[in-house]
Amino acid sequence: MNNRINGIPVVFCAAALLSMALFSCASTPAPAKHTEETAALLPLSAGWYQYDFEKLIKCVEDEYLFNVNTGMQMVSEITWKYTGVVCRFEDGVLYDPLAGIELAIDGEGRISCAENVSFRGNLAHNGGFWWSGQQEENGRLNNLFVKGTLTPLPTAVRGGREYDGVYHLTDSGTGREQLVNIADGFYTWRYLDGQEAGFTPWPTLVHPDGSIRMGMEITTVMAMGDFAQTNYSTGFSAEGTVIPGKGISMQEVSRTTGMGIDQAESPQIYAGTTIRAGEFPNEAIPADIADLVRSGRAAVQAAPKPNPAHYPSWYLNLPEAPGYIYAAGEKTFDDKDTALAMASAAAAAALAEQVRVRVAGSLTDISNTAGNQGDMSLSEERIVSESIERLRIEIVEGTYNEETHTAFVLVRMDE
Repeated sequence: MNNRINGIPVVFCAAALLSMALFSCASTPAPAKHTEETAALLPLSAGWYQYDFEKLIKCVEDEYLFNVNTGMQMVSEITWKYTGVVCRFEDGVLYDPLAGIELAIDGEGRISCAENVSFRGNLAHNGGFWWSGQQEENGRLNNLFVKGTLTPLPTAVRGGREYDGVYHLTDSGTGREQLVNIADGFYTWRYLDGQEAGFTPWPTLVHPDGSIRMGMEITTVMAMGDFAQTNYSTGFSAEGTVIPGKGISMQEVSRTTGMGIDQAESPQIYAGTTIRAGEFPNEAIPADIADLVRSGRAAVQAAPKPNPAHYPSWYLNLPEAPGYIYAAGEKTFDDKDTALAMASAAAAAALAEQVRVRVAGSLTDISNTAGNQGDMSLSEERIVSESIERLRIEIVEGTYNEETHTAFVLVRMDE
């Protein structure tokens, strides 16, 4: 579909938007069991939560520039999938220890972010959530789409004080070392070589039986026209046990798939015991989860915040009208026409994700009602894909702030 802003064409490619429909359709987590506890999740209570999620980074600017320069469509996406992440909700905000941001969640489950006003989303009564927005990284505009499950972690589901301590672990094969800090049923960790393999270690749960389970997977999708396509995944899963008064044993397995590769590396076996006082300097020991959250939130709150005066009112509070779905995009760029075009592409991608979430959610509800559990079927994925392909997006507003060199675009479609 083509629209124009200030005389320039803005192309919303069905093929590019179609890729949004495929974001984790086959791996959509089953909804949390609807117990009395999850039914009363909202309004959210202060406390610790497990935050399992997938984050899709869609490289909107790279896709736009490739299309402008070559006339061909491009898909460039990276998905990060995490399991076993622990976070904290208090004072009305959820602190994400990986992104280092605070997500405000009101009593109705609406999600927003003071550090990035484009972030918007929703938390459901059963703990399922999604949020999305735009973010600049290395001078390039990306769209973020995050979905997952939030699960309360009361004291009863956490390991007791018998597991507390600081542990030194060594992989017997590679010699790689870790320091682990366990306190209040939570496990924080870091590698001693300072090489985190492209990710930041995160806090995770110690179960009452002393077991630990966590994992991460990164999937890259790249397609250029009809002649080149790459789908590549790499990640690891880790399982271990804390033995009170003795130590920790941990098995970590890495796996790579795609581009003709499908291999699991030999497990790395970490084992170790509690450290002696003074064996390692204090700055080497990971902060416990309470200190990690406290220092992280303090850094976020001390950082400069966006000035609402620089944003159109409709961008800060998207319109609501019967029969319509709205989304918005922004892009800072010196050239006005290019900024408006890229903001339009970002808004279109955001709208496509809203449609995907709605359609996939409706199909999940139907499947659950019918007694089916697990992943979406191929026919259901096809329904989602065809819904995205039929998008008819209308540009409602487009403006450029000459002071900040930022374009803002509002789009909508029939609901």
